[in-house]
Amino acid sequence: MNTAFIFFLFATTAYVQCRPSEQPVEADGEVADAAQVEEKDFCKDVVQSDQLIFLGCLATLVPQANNLIQENGGDAESLLQKICGDNRTVYEAKIIAALETSDDAIETCSALIQSSTP
Repeated sequence: MNTAFIFFLFATTAYVQCRPSEQPVEADGEVADAAQVEEKDFCKDVVQSDQLIFLGCLATLVPQANNLIQENGGDAESLLQKICGDNRTVYEAKIIAALETSDDAIETCSALIQSSTP
């Protein structure tokens, strides 16, 4: 499951998980309709400044992600061009391997992007 999530995060249709705030509990004790998770295509729907913030955040929290950035140009922008470029499939396995145990970091960095978006 973690590998599948990370694959969709950074692959061709990489996703950033954007969660709306929790719904309040209704008067009769039932939880309001479950909040639906909004998924965005990382390369198409997220602006470049937020993409760079996300990758920089991951590099700070996950040593393997930082190593991947250093190996692929030395900065988040170089890696972003490779992730969202024409040859993105070449980097899928490396990205999955670097982030497969980093769910907490992914959630933290996703929340950072979410808070910067109006």
